[in-house]
Amino acid sequence: MIKKLSIEGSEIFGTLELNFGAGFCVFSGPSGSGKSVLMDSLLSCFGLREPNAAIIETDILLSPALVKVFEEELGIEGGLINIKIIKKDKIRYFVNFAPIAKKHLLDMLSTYIQHIHSRGGDELGSAALLALLDSSVDSSAHRENLATHTARFRELHRYKKELAELLQAEQNLASLREIAEFEVQKIDTIAPNPGEYEKLLDLKKSLSRKEKLLESIAKAKESFEQVDSILSALGQIECVEARSALEQALSDANALIQEEEQKLEALDEIEAQNLLDRISALSSLIHRYGSIEAALEHRETQAKKLQDFSDTSATKSKLESQITALESALESSAKSLNTARQKCLPTLQAALAQLCEKLKLPAPYARLDSAVMSESGSDVLHIRLHTSEIATLSAGEFNRLRLAVMCLSARTQKRQGVLILDEIDANLSGAESEGVAHVLKELSASYQIFAISHQPHMPSLADHHFLVQKSDGASSVTLLNKEGRIQELARMISGSHITQEALDFAKKRLEDNA
Repeated sequence: MIKKLSIEGSEIFGTLELNFGAGFCVFSGPSGSGKSVLMDSLLSCFGLREPNAAIIETDILLSPALVKVFEEELGIEGGLINIKIIKKDKIRYFVNFAPIAKKHLLDMLSTYIQHIHSRGGDELGSAALLALLDSSVDSSAHRENLATHTARFRELHRYKKELAELLQAEQNLASLREIAEFEVQKIDTIAPNPGEYEKLLDLKKSLSRKEKLLESIAKAKESFEQVDSILSALGQIECVEARSALEQALSDANALIQEEEQKLEALDEIEAQNLLDRISALSSLIHRYGSIEAALEHRETQAKKLQDFSDTSATKSKLESQITALESALESSAKSLNTARQKCLPTLQAALAQLCEKLKLPAPYARLDSAVMSESGSDVLHIRLHTSEIATLSAGEFNRLRLAVMCLSARTQKRQGVLILDEIDANLSGAESEGVAHVLKELSASYQIFAISHQPHMPSLADHHFLVQKSDGASSVTLLNKEGRIQELARMISGSHITQEALDFAKKRLEDNA
């Protein structure tokens, strides 16, 4: 609920502060007094109009749903917020003195503050009309069925998206599989072992030195034949320790030479070209992957991909099966929804017809047609006035039908918010204006309503009647008491020359509507 509106630096109002109450707030006054300017100032607080004063400020008592929105979006706690606009070199918006983007503010308040003008709003859209019919069905089973259908449809949408992504991936699957198979096959063909490359390099080094090593070993063997004379001499000169040390050293050296000779003999069995080919193959893997270990790890990764590619078919089949099952379940729930809606449709049409009669609109006709499956079922609700479809209605008829639908919705759903109307009864007959006034009065039980009127019907039903008037080029706004309301209603009835008959009629209207 809007509690207060303050304006500073207005070319028309100068400085102004208004306090509002709940229910039906109506503004009246002579043409050109500033009613539309005032309404534009109010609308600007919610990003629905550009500000027309240096400072515009409003206090809003939030609904519980909006309290949660402002707490989550801005970290603002409490049910009362202040919105302020400062227009200097640029326009700046504030909520509780913290700056906010205009679009962000508009988005947060879009479902709470509704501006009834021209052909705006979505109350006559297909989704809103179907929701209205559903809210009219007095059945918990229908509500549960609708909730289940909605959940299934969203699940179906998710599965279809996953399947589409999978099919998109399959377009590149053949080349991806070919690459993975090639790399796995290449590594498997070489079949590398950790540490093998280093060992083969040692063998290659040994092969390159084989001939020289054999020559050195042969000479060493010849030298060993002269060892006995050395040992005999050491014995004769009684160098026991030297003899023993030499014998041990010669024994160790002989063992090492024999070991190396055996290794060299084993090299005779190795084909040099095969060794070089193996080293080359392992070298190519190291060059590509960084190491033998990295190549083996890459091989496992590619093998896993191949397994995943194989699993794709199973995933695809599972998704297709789930989609088929959900589509079947949705068809069944959509039929149940349609049955309940068809049963309730005459009741809705009758209630709408009563409101249309009050609003002096042609008789409505409602029908359910088949539609593409959605989260609401496979129905679409069409409403027309006599033979006129909604799209062909005049702006006045459109907005009056919109009010009728909003009134029906308010009867079945708990709504809170603010309705701001431009001169909705302009160019309407007295009977049409009276019907609009009565519908707005009913709506004011659910919404705080701000409306401009040039006819007496809305002011006579208003909870709060404000007079906008102009004097010496400056406009002012006054909350009227009972006597003031009688005077203003009489002016609206008889014009600037107020007659006693008009005063009596105005008094009676207020008393009848009290």
